[in-house]
Amino acid sequence: MKVLIVEDEPTLRKLEKRYLERNKFQVDEASTGKEALGMIEISHYDCILLDLNLPEKDGIQVAKELRERQNDVPIVMVTARSQMYDKLKGFDSGADDYITKPFDMKELLARVKAVIKRSSIEKNDILKLANMRIYPERNIVEKDDEEISLSNKEMGVLEYLLRNRGVIVSAEELLEHVWDSNVDMFSDTVKTHIKTLRKKIDPRKKNIKTVRGKGYIIK
Repeated sequence: MKVLIVEDEPTLRKLEKRYLERNKFQVDEASTGKEALGMIEISHYDCILLDLNLPEKDGIQVAKELRERQNDVPIVMVTARSQMYDKLKGFDSGADDYITKPFDMKELLARVKAVIKRSSIEKNDILKLANMRIYPERNIVEKDDEEISLSNKEMGVLEYLLRNRGVIVSAEELLEHVWDSNVDMFSDTVKTHIKTLRKKIDPRKKNIKTVRGKGYIIK
């Protein structure tokens, strides 16, 4: 899972980054709203921790721009203010949750996990590929009236490719989003899991395509 922290206070930003990384998240960081929007254009994030008070573009503007672009990434708005009107402004702009400074890091982690899980459920409990129905929450693929069990990582790879249907996904991107931060980025683990996944559900390689030198794609 990959999180973007958008926070202009460097000390707090580093604390949040270290805590999330200890809890197996990949973390990028930005100090301004403009910088964050640029990063979001080129990278996929599972959650954004978005400070309300930012230079150049504040959190409200950033959230509004993302929703106008049809980007539904879960947003947890972070602010030092506690007034109700600020919370309402945050939700009106498209934020999914809200946390007020100062906060406990355990609470922050719980909120991040909650919005990611809620977003995943809302996107669809059932995914489809050719003659298969995929149930990510159960690690099950139904194919020709047969139930095929996948490992957590196999399902993670399959779900990520399906969520990015039509886009070439590199092995590095799969490592960032399916594995934890301790994985060896130079290992063959993605290649191995693609091989076992194909053996189970796509032995003729009709659905999960390899793009030589670039990655994998489901069209």
